[in-house]
Amino acid sequence: MNFLKLGAAGLMAFGIAQATVKFPFPQNSDYGNASAATLTDKALASTQLQTAFDYYYTTFYRENGNYACIRADPGDNQCFSEGIGYGMLMMVYFSNATTSYQSAFDKLWALYKAAEDKYGLMNWKIGNANPTEVWGEYAATDAEVDVAAALIMAAYQFDDASYLTEAKTLLQNVRTYEFESNGLHKPGDNWNDKKNPSYISPAYYRLFAAVDTDGADFWNTTAMNANYALLEANSASHSTGLFDNWTDTNGVDLESRYGYDAARTPWRLGQAWYWFGDTRAQALLQKLGTWVNTQPATSVGGSISVSGSMGADHNNTFVATLMTSLSAGKEFQTNLDAYWNEAVATTGSEANQKYFQKSMEILNGLLVSGNMPDFTSGKVSISKVSKALSNAVAVQGKTLNLNVSKTGEVKLYDLTGHALLNSTVSAGSSTLSLAKVPSGVYFVQIRSEGKSELHKIRVE
Repeated sequence: MNFLKLGAAGLMAFGIAQATVKFPFPQNSDYGNASAATLTDKALASTQLQTAFDYYYTTFYRENGNYACIRADPGDNQCFSEGIGYGMLMMVYFSNATTSYQSAFDKLWALYKAAEDKYGLMNWKIGNANPTEVWGEYAATDAEVDVAAALIMAAYQFDDASYLTEAKTLLQNVRTYEFESNGLHKPGDNWNDKKNPSYISPAYYRLFAAVDTDGADFWNTTAMNANYALLEANSASHSTGLFDNWTDTNGVDLESRYGYDAARTPWRLGQAWYWFGDTRAQALLQKLGTWVNTQPATSVGGSISVSGSMGADHNNTFVATLMTSLSAGKEFQTNLDAYWNEAVATTGSEANQKYFQKSMEILNGLLVSGNMPDFTSGKVSISKVSKALSNAVAVQGKTLNLNVSKTGEVKLYDLTGHALLNSTVSAGSSTLSLAKVPSGVYFVQIRSEGKSELHKIRVE
């Protein structure tokens, strides 16, 4: 497929361009995951989300020439790097059949790049959407993973492969400066005194492996396993399954609160569960969801002690994020809908008009309503963005049929990053037996002469 940047057919207010996009909002998907729960009334939820995004765009999106940022709060002059990531994701997913937000996306990305620190990552706080006004030095890892994922999705949404090239450069810096060699994330590129469970993004690591091909093994295995181990240890220490704001390297609580940091964790796990059927993510969501299922949505308040004692902040940092844990299984369907209804019912409250609360409402709402799909999955092969190593990768029964252009290494990974097969194949057609591989979804990685491709397959 040839990737072409789409020209604007006209400019509307706030720099919105009318253009065709590949995957217009709303998608209203079930992600092909029959075991996961999604909202029952997706059409209504999509209308509610559009209303929330319209408020978000007019209230928090701020332009300054060729740059743009997401305000920290209405009228605020602070812009956080995490907000750049949230904004870029929203511009991708809310682009629809008549309105593309690519121009806004590009201006957010332009500010990110212009406000980079010495490691090629954005300084975490900027003033007035002006990259020269650095109000908080050095980068925060949660922003980078969202920005990189948004770039990857934008390549497919806006039909522009240049975003993948930029994502690869960004990810090489992230891997070098924001992760330890053992795979554990660092909170940022200039500090590493503790860990933040909400910075862990298993679904994104799969995407990163396909773009940052030199680090494919790192993302698929090293980072995946190290960070899952931290999440699993943190969850295991609480009967509620709640995650802590901050932990040590072993996942031991440092604050014992599910607060404004930890709240992002279910959303990140929900992506891995919905998109990839990741059973490690499901298990963590299932434990948390079992506890959440006993808590009326109207009584939820943060911050929440990891033992389950509610705080006084009844807003969508807590209602909308705990809702996502209920995606773990169909048995939670009734309360999944009830939590979304509560999120919508309180959306106009003063607390929920703030940047972070509204971000959590929209991002979690997009996910559970089927409006945050993985655009790289089953729609466009990421390997076709560059010169392909393979001419064909297909499964027939329990046989993997390959046709590769060069002699290379072929690995088969499960969704947790474990390599099940490792073989060398010659140029041309070849087959590999999958007789010992259980039914499910897997990744095939082909590597040759420093290049790498990743293909998703299903074994029946």
